[in-house]
Amino acid sequence: MRSSLETITGDYDAEALDKNAWLNWKRYGTLVREEPGVNVLHVFEPDDIEAVFRQDHRYSARRSHVAMQHYRVNKPHLYNTGGLLSTNGPDWWRLRSTFQKNFTGPESVKSHVKTTDCVVKEFVHWIKEKKLSAHEDFLFYLNRLNLEIIGVVAFNERFQSFSQSEQNSNSRSSKIIAAAFGSNSGIMKLDKGFIWKFFKTPLYKKLVESQDYLGKISIEILLKRIKFFEENKTDSDQSLLASFLLQPNVDIKDIVGMMVDILMAAIDTTAYTTSFALYHISRNPDCQEKMYKEIVSFLPEKNSDITPEILSKMNYVRSVIKESLRLNPVAIGVGRLLQKDIIIRDYLIPKGTVVVTQNMLASRLPLFVKDPLAFKPERWLRASSNYENLHPFLSLPFGFGPRSCIARRLAEQNICITLIRVIREFEIKWNGGELGVRTYLINKPDQPVALSFIERSM
Repeated sequence: MRSSLETITGDYDAEALDKNAWLNWKRYGTLVREEPGVNVLHVFEPDDIEAVFRQDHRYSARRSHVAMQHYRVNKPHLYNTGGLLSTNGPDWWRLRSTFQKNFTGPESVKSHVKTTDCVVKEFVHWIKEKKLSAHEDFLFYLNRLNLEIIGVVAFNERFQSFSQSEQNSNSRSSKIIAAAFGSNSGIMKLDKGFIWKFFKTPLYKKLVESQDYLGKISIEILLKRIKFFEENKTDSDQSLLASFLLQPNVDIKDIVGMMVDILMAAIDTTAYTTSFALYHISRNPDCQEKMYKEIVSFLPEKNSDITPEILSKMNYVRSVIKESLRLNPVAIGVGRLLQKDIIIRDYLIPKGTVVVTQNMLASRLPLFVKDPLAFKPERWLRASSNYENLHPFLSLPFGFGPRSCIARRLAEQNICITLIRVIREFEIKWNGGELGVRTYLINKPDQPVALSFIERSM
């Protein structure tokens, strides 16, 4: 195991963690300890990544969102905890076990297919009407799409993000999207600092401003839905918020925290993931044609409905999403704050160490993947001659174990429906250069998502 003191100088870039990981791998090997300050261990090989998770504590912990935790615990009138993202220990497990079934239950997830599809159909129609320029940043519109999807799925709320008035920078939808990014973009830098604990730095002020706005919006929606339920006892609302309110003994402050977490986590992450998928699809016309043929076989007409049964049969589309997430996952890897001593390669890794699994880099190394930089969805299809039996801990875009992404199934479903509708309606072409990432806690495209949309005749 080698130590690195260079992560704050020289070739390293605080917003290019994928490149930092590559430098550490090349210079120091498979286990890299980062010091001084917080004791961090970077783990690169899938077997070692598996060893970390197999020895994890019952209450998986992370050292993340520290400033947000500080902000929320100082607002006890509004929050009980720092929320699902920053809380550890029994409080985290109480939150996770309270809300998990609403997000992960198969029937609950399937119940949102129709409403999600309706929103995406509107989006596709809007693309046709808008006649987007080939050099516009499509990410701007994907953020709005995902705000609309999460609005109906989570809150039964339409933000009307594509109306002319809402595209103003001072509109409600624009402010929500900005507040989500304002929250996420500062988390990692604030985690590494401490001055904000004594003085309100500009970055901390931005976090507070963003969290204040998301909290305000969440409370407004919550009060409106409570009033609506009181006046409409037989309402058939299937939103996540409705299911939260129907649970016995759920504290309203925990619901507020969960609503803010949803707005923070669901807009940027899904929009970025969809952007990378569209990038890979547009750059690989053979893949796009295979997708189109599979989609048409289940949706012979453009207005054919997407159902849960159809989604379950679209194997190639799902393999495209898996391959895109292998190359461009939500984050570079998974972080764990060790709750006990563990052993990796005969090294004793002490309790209190922050372990970072470098899944993104590992997924791009020929040591673990054949032709790793090529986009080959077939490597995920068991029936394909190009199928690869990849290590189960190589690609973990949603994490692993009890602390994995609580909304994984919903996120995958939303991305799948979006890709199906876009490819059913359009042939897409890429108009930019090679797309890399900037890391703001999560991986964001490092240049405009420049796509051309050519409407299909049938």
